[in-house]
Amino acid sequence: MKACIVTVYNSTNCGSFLQAYSLKYALEKLGAEVTFLKTGVKKNRRIMLRKSIRHIKKGRFSKVRPEYRKYRNFESCLKSFDICRMNKKELSRQDVFILGSDEIWNVSRNIMRRADVFWGCGLDGKIISYAPSVNTATEDDMALVPYAELALECMNSISVRDSYSKELISKYTDKPVEILCDPTFLLPAEEYDRLAGSCPFDDFILIYSAGTRFTAEDKKAIKAFAEKKGKKLAAFPHDLDWCDVHGEPHPLDAIAYFKKADYVITDTFHGTALSLIFGKSFLALPRENKKVEELLEYFDLPQLMRSDASGVEEYFESTDYSREKLSLRINKEREKSETFLKNALGIQ
Repeated sequence: MKACIVTVYNSTNCGSFLQAYSLKYALEKLGAEVTFLKTGVKKNRRIMLRKSIRHIKKGRFSKVRPEYRKYRNFESCLKSFDICRMNKKELSRQDVFILGSDEIWNVSRNIMRRADVFWGCGLDGKIISYAPSVNTATEDDMALVPYAELALECMNSISVRDSYSKELISKYTDKPVEILCDPTFLLPAEEYDRLAGSCPFDDFILIYSAGTRFTAEDKKAIKAFAEKKGKKLAAFPHDLDWCDVHGEPHPLDAIAYFKKADYVITDTFHGTALSLIFGKSFLALPRENKKVEELLEYFDLPQLMRSDASGVEEYFESTDYSREKLSLRINKEREKSETFLKNALGIQ
């Protein structure tokens, strides 16, 4: 069986790469021959050049080389993906198209509204969705993509990543909509161990962040906690000037950073997901990130998120969770997702 995944597989974003790799792994485990559809949504070389030119114009010459290295790191990882191009000949070879995961249905973003292929438009054959998210898109946003309702009716099986996405999508179809775990939870521990890159640091607190959401009070509290514990603050994948060290963005190195970290503080979805997968002591700061809130509520762990980092020392001293219980839940969700894929693909 030839299965083509339709997602943002080629963003210079560690979480995007890992979710794409994990879904590929799960499908190959079921015997599928997997490719990724080249949608043209992300053009990493063009993005890298644009950012580099912007740095040069502003005199930030030291930031140009890191942009190139990030681009090179992700491009080297993407070589493990086979690509299906958007032409009739290659599309006709595919037996099934899998839409997802990540935010491919977040039509509040203009770039996603323009990419109707993420809803299966223009694709012939069996179409299923695996755990896409609408993030915070609304009915008003959906009104801007009239093709979505018709596309849903053409899908053979529909699943989403969170309850909000299910609630919204269910308004546009009478078909059952299942909630499934993000693909990163489909990857077993031994595969993460095999993939893990390198992390040169020890005795550190990982700050896994988009880099813009920490207040001055957050930084002060986190730095005081690190000093008391005798730990370095390691920023990944973005360089944060208030941290002690930072890692060069690389999707496989991200695994190593999570595995080695003594504590994790994150404001991202996949930062929270990887913290759960590796059973870390962590604090999630979702701010207005609905995805993080949904994920922790999905695993019945809302106590692991706070609105800010004040009292971070007391938080880590008083807040914990059962790793064994979580592991059992992840296994259960993995089995549920594998059953969905088997049924959707017609595998006995």
